[in-house]
Amino acid sequence: MIIARINNYEITIDEYQAELKQVLTKLKLEQPNDKAKKRALEQLIDGCLLLEDAKNSNTEISNEEIENEFVEFMLGWDSEEEFKEMLENNDLNDDIIKEKIKSELLIKKYINITFSSDCHIPVNKLNEVYLENKNSFRTNEMVKASHILVKGNSETSLKKINDIRKSIKCTEDFNKIALECSDCPSGYQCGDLGYFARGKMVKEFEEVAFDLKVNQISEPVKTKFGYHIIIKTDHKKSKIADLNEVKDVLKERLQQIDSELRLIRRIKELRSKAEIIINREMM
Repeated sequence: MIIARINNYEITIDEYQAELKQVLTKLKLEQPNDKAKKRALEQLIDGCLLLEDAKNSNTEISNEEIENEFVEFMLGWDSEEEFKEMLENNDLNDDIIKEKIKSELLIKKYINITFSSDCHIPVNKLNEVYLENKNSFRTNEMVKASHILVKGNSETSLKKINDIRKSIKCTEDFNKIALECSDCPSGYQCGDLGYFARGKMVKEFEEVAFDLKVNQISEPVKTKFGYHIIIKTDHKKSKIADLNEVKDVLKERLQQIDSELRLIRRIKELRSKAEIIINREMM
């Protein structure tokens, strides 16, 4: 059954349902609403127009590219039997999958070739965008810490962590005991957990880690994982990054926006010239 006709290409109800399923996943919806239905159909229409445009260009996809992508697609299943079962249940075969892969690769390559942007972004433009969005370049406050973990919340675990704490007099003691006694895999790196921002660790651990002074060693801290002894090894305050620190990323993003705008303009142009017939009763 046909849900839409775009020039000479027909969008089947099966294609629409498959696209709608992906849209629902992205939108985290269990049931389709008007927004999801519209997005699914619009994406299919844009895909048809871009595929036709790509075929009319000099863009080519090799058999090797298709086969490589097909293998990657097959690896998404746990076994060859499971893959074949999926094909059978959806009335598909290898050739149909490979044709779909070819179309997707063709569109992707066409977009990358035709709409990729290396436009020059003047320094004054970078500075203007940076100043308008300065707070977007604020870094999080971060702590670097190491810990010794004794798993469990029993009296035995508590006694063990207290005994360990009494034996630690300096950083060297901490590193040695972390290597020898910690129940956390980080023990192999003397308990080093690297840098982390607020919200990345369990609340009890985080509060102590951020409150410590650099090189200060905590008393035992109880969490759902067990008992910890924490040493804070560095602290980075929240700050707004300088333009020089973000100019490459900012330039790349502005070029990406330029590419996206040129692609949108092309799709609008293709839509204005296309014959689009939609059977809305099927949606």
